[in-house]
Amino acid sequence: MAFQSEIINSVKGPSIIRVADVGTATIALVDLRASPNTETISNASIKRVTWSTNGNIQITRNSIPILMLHNAGEMRFDDFGYSLANNSNQSIVITVNTGGSLVMEVSKTATYNVDPYTGQTV
Repeated sequence: MAFQSEIINSVKGPSIIRVADVGTATIALVDLRASPNTETISNASIKRVTWSTNGNIQITRNSIPILMLHNAGEMRFDDFGYSLANNSNQSIVITVNTGGSLVMEVSKTATYNVDPYTGQTV
């Protein structure tokens, strides 16, 4: 199986990031836009992470390690009213070593050029 990544975005809501197999995915803030004409993302914070790996999965931002994940598990930071916001204005780099998969939810801070509900210019 070849390395796969997928991002599901919603306007005025979180983004879901999924990666699988061995490889590295770099998710820039612009990749978290639901529509390029509607929103500009300035920050993204990690709210939840679910993973399974037979090696390790590393998440970094601006070359700073944020998480190093082993085996399988789930972290639900938003249950504690918390999110991982270190270097939140930088790209998220996910590296899967040996093999595994990860699903992550991120919250976003954005400004809007067009009201996503009415389609009218703000």
